[in-house]
Amino acid sequence: MSWRMPSEELKKVLDVPVMETASEQEVVDALTADAIISAHLYPGRRISYSRREAYWQNRARYTGPAFRRSTVIKAVDALVAKGILIEHDRRPAGKRGIQSSYLPNPMLVAFEMPKLNRKRGETIILRDKNGDMLAYKDTPQTRDSRYVLEKVNDVLEKTRFTVEGEGVVTDGQWTRIEDRVFSTSATAMHRVFNQGVWTSGGRFYAGFWQTMRGRHRHTILIDGERTEEVDYDYLHARIIYAWAKKKLVGDPYIIEGFPRNVAKRAFFIIVNAEGYLAAKGAVANYLEKKGLDRKLAAKLIAVMKARHAPVEKYFHSGIGLELQNLDAKMAEYVLREMTVRKGVPCLPIHDSFIVPAGQVKNLVRTMKAAYEKFVGRSNSGVCSLKSVATSDSTKSKTCRLDSPHLHNPPFTTPSEVKDRTPVLGDSVLQNREPRSSKSVSSVAVGTGSSILVDSKEDPKAEQLGVKRRPMPEFMRKAMEDRKKAWKQKEARKQAIRESRQRGRQLVYGGKDGSVVVQTV
Repeated sequence: MSWRMPSEELKKVLDVPVMETASEQEVVDALTADAIISAHLYPGRRISYSRREAYWQNRARYTGPAFRRSTVIKAVDALVAKGILIEHDRRPAGKRGIQSSYLPNPMLVAFEMPKLNRKRGETIILRDKNGDMLAYKDTPQTRDSRYVLEKVNDVLEKTRFTVEGEGVVTDGQWTRIEDRVFSTSATAMHRVFNQGVWTSGGRFYAGFWQTMRGRHRHTILIDGERTEEVDYDYLHARIIYAWAKKKLVGDPYIIEGFPRNVAKRAFFIIVNAEGYLAAKGAVANYLEKKGLDRKLAAKLIAVMKARHAPVEKYFHSGIGLELQNLDAKMAEYVLREMTVRKGVPCLPIHDSFIVPAGQVKNLVRTMKAAYEKFVGRSNSGVCSLKSVATSDSTKSKTCRLDSPHLHNPPFTTPSEVKDRTPVLGDSVLQNREPRSSKSVSSVAVGTGSSILVDSKEDPKAEQLGVKRRPMPEFMRKAMEDRKKAWKQKEARKQAIRESRQRGRQLVYGGKDGSVVVQTV
């Protein structure tokens, strides 16, 4: 619900419905912009939405007053009538709140990926045990957390981020590495608290760098400067041992008989699970996903407990969200010091942070201070530079404050920020992009028949300045793969339906020697 249309011209070419009120028009524009994004990035994927009044009442804080049940339903129906949305499934609300869904018209990909604006919404989100958003009353804590995060978002919005390296494909506002597509202008973060309380969860989400694989994050440049990622070594294991007043010795994820990456993931699963059976089932599923025998789950849990006997009581205890809440407080401290106070763009990934290479020394000092504030006494091995070659926690260098290769860059002067995005003042839109000056030879227009058609020469579209170009090859391939998978899935469903219609046939010999076929 946060995307916004970039121009009135595109709205005219798409023949976006003109609604009766400003609130209805805001919802229509948001759904249209979201449909364009979805059609490009997730071809063939349906979008679900709720037609329940209670759902939208709980989300008023997050979506704004315009998004109500009445306006959303009216907007979806109007877009379906125009052909911008298709295959609309109006499912009634069930006991579990079954949602309706629609499919963006595949012809929307005929447009060049637009430089859409994004509205910065509520930054502090509270969810219940089922993951649904909750309405809440502000407290001094929520106001302070919101203030810090909005200040951080302001700094990141004014920072120029680029991604450069082998395998990086840039398509205007969008960047692709392997199968991940993202926009470097998506810098606004929010925090999510869980279980309906402020002591559960609270991590930072929504930054483009969090959608990238760990091995690709070194390709990020901040205002043209190379970056480094520093993370806490074995943070959750260290916290658990600190709570138990025990000393952690060695790498906690090296478990005899299992690969380190498997043991590391299993450690988090076992600690987070509520009960032994839940832990065993989750570990078994993970082992099967990694191509290992799921029957090894019990053995892995037993070996893990033996390795960490001093803190065994914390295993399958359900403290995962409590640990996340603590590392979120540490992340907030780091962002408050690095970004709010010093103005250094700092990108959090839960227990690690990306900063310009010249700011590593400042970051390490701040991370150690956060650890000592919330956990306990730290040492030189608390955090380290993350290896470029792997996203695993195998460390390439240990960060020490007296390391000769670490240095502080000179403070940025006003003249050095000329390449940064200008502040938008009181505008609710962020990441505004200038209109591209590139031209192409063809356009797509909406017609009165509610079907998008291709027109190579349309003076009206030329005058409106809405351009079209050939679809990028990687998007075309993604659409073909998705279509092929869908056809295979439908074929399997059809085979099952036909089998059920035929029923189960019993064949046996009759008294006269004939063959008897009975359908059950």
